[in-house]
Amino acid sequence: MRKRNFCQLVIAYSSVALFIVCLCSFAPARAGAPVYVTLWFDTEDYVSPKPDQAILRLCQILQKHGVRATFKLIAEKARDLERKGQFDVIRALKNHDLGFHTQTHSQPPLIPQYLEYAGWEGGIEEFDARERGGVEDLKRIFGTQPLCYGQPGNSWAPQTYPVLVRWGIPLYLDEGDHVGINDQPFWYGGVLNVFKMGPNLTRMNLDGGEKALQEGKQAFDQIYDRLTKQSGGLISIYYHPNEWDHLEFWDAVNFLHGANPPPQSWVTPKKKSREATEESFLYFDRYVGYMKNKPGVRFVGAQEIVSLYPDPARNMRFRRDIIVELARSVQSEITFRNAQDVYLSSSEIFSMLLNFYLNSGKGELVLPSYTVYGPAEMVNSSELGPVSRYAFDKACRELNAIVTQTHRIPNAVWVGSLAVGPADFLATLGKQIENPQDPIPLLRGKFTASAYVADDSAKLFDWVILPQGFHAPRIMELAKLQAWTLKPAVLAKDWKAEGGRR
Repeated sequence: MRKRNFCQLVIAYSSVALFIVCLCSFAPARAGAPVYVTLWFDTEDYVSPKPDQAILRLCQILQKHGVRATFKLIAEKARDLERKGQFDVIRALKNHDLGFHTQTHSQPPLIPQYLEYAGWEGGIEEFDARERGGVEDLKRIFGTQPLCYGQPGNSWAPQTYPVLVRWGIPLYLDEGDHVGINDQPFWYGGVLNVFKMGPNLTRMNLDGGEKALQEGKQAFDQIYDRLTKQSGGLISIYYHPNEWDHLEFWDAVNFLHGANPPPQSWVTPKKKSREATEESFLYFDRYVGYMKNKPGVRFVGAQEIVSLYPDPARNMRFRRDIIVELARSVQSEITFRNAQDVYLSSSEIFSMLLNFYLNSGKGELVLPSYTVYGPAEMVNSSELGPVSRYAFDKACRELNAIVTQTHRIPNAVWVGSLAVGPADFLATLGKQIENPQDPIPLLRGKFTASAYVADDSAKLFDWVILPQGFHAPRIMELAKLQAWTLKPAVLAKDWKAEGGRR
């Protein structure tokens, strides 16, 4: 009897122990590796004369699965819904996060065409002037502020970023190869970016039936499994509502390679059969349901992405030893750095070291509340001879006043009558913080953050709406200069710790 009771007790304890082991092994895997999915729709077609039914149907499918998506609207598409009295569609879209996708998308001139010759400051003002009215119309029609922006096709340009900050739009949500860090979100131009997601971008072919669904599931699972093993991350999936209705894109049949027909000559794209459209909705429904039911998967719209990837560096005080270590680092390489478990961009390091030097190395420092943009032109130092401590200190005071007023690193820092490139100046400043001298030898700085920005090529701007062979060397030169603002975005620690819930 005693033996029997002992055996039962052993079995009971073993079961409890096994349960605890399983629980402990399972919980950290979910908590430490959250997988987020952002589903976004570029909502565009304003040339088709009939009311748009695809958007409403998509909203119904998403509501069924409890998924909040992001719809980036062309302003003209929003105005078209209003003109046609499709207020049921407008109400349905209000249940999701809304973004801005330019005024007209494909009518020339396109963004990289007119910004290629506009320069930095001029390009900022021209983009604002051309596109602000579209943002205002979205606010009026939907009664809410757009939460994100994304370019039409491959029409990316760096001058858009300060305008997004001006408009209060916190997220750049799109895809392209112009700039990115390790296929995950990053900061650039003072804006959070979900861009250049590479192998973490996926989508199911809407027209391939059961075979396409299985391939879509398999592609999703491969990303899901990899991110789970890599401590989690974000998966980006995009579509266009007109893909469910049409066999060809609305803009390709009207604005191909820079064509500019008047509205009365616009052509309606060829439609799918009713059966084909229904099948596309059916398989998309199953695709969303499959992803939603994966353990640990959470769908997030634009607003939640911004909460997922905050920038804690903005509110942090940095210790003297950390600042001295940053001063040491810029002497060999200028790029983003991890300091006190947060990332700092090159321009943030520039601002911090400058203020630290002017403050005689006393006290803790915080970053400015604004983004300090990179220079507008590449300037090489006129010479690298030694300069006096007096001239260098005076240059630092003048530079601080310029950066504070313009929120930009100047093209050249004037040390007396010497024009010193910003990278050379920062390397020299770092050396002077670590080991003060008089006279001060000017160092050659090595700015490497620009390696995360693509080189100009026609392939980079390869889009059927742009003229054939179009490329934009001035835009990509500016893009590399604005890599001073580049740094990784990191998933908030409290989201990681609780498996995506706080």
